[in-house]
Amino acid sequence: MSTPTPPTHPLCIIGESDPFLAHLLQRFAEKSGYETQVAQTGEDVLELARQLLPALLILEPELPGKVRGWEVVRSLEGVNPPSRIPILICSWMNKAEAQTLVGQIPAHLQKPELRYEDFTEALKSVEKKRGGRRKRAGTAPSHKAATG
Repeated sequence: MSTPTPPTHPLCIIGESDPFLAHLLQRFAEKSGYETQVAQTGEDVLELARQLLPALLILEPELPGKVRGWEVVRSLEGVNPPSRIPILICSWMNKAEAQTLVGQIPAHLQKPELRYEDFTEALKSVEKKRGGRRKRAGTAPSHKAATG
């Protein structure tokens, strides 16, 4: 068995149940210099995040599954180092409503109107909170969708 090659760009995991919105977010992230991996259930996001420790997680709090999107955030608090994975929330809820589920968030994208300019502004907020540096993920196959 061969060892996976580390990605050449930081990894972004996108937890989004709508395939159209997931593809749009994937395009935004790739245009911003990230390699991407899409997951459509909370369990898949949690598994990928624990395995790959991405540089960014874009998460729908309402993500379906046995583990909901908002539960992913709480579960990642136990990851070592504790919750160092920056999270950008993408939701039908406004920022205040999303924060009641996931706690304080540095950035929020409001569905359905997702624009690249808003995405880059949200990235700036996330990177500012993290100290302005993107880290590379350990190992990750890029551009594959996890299905649940």
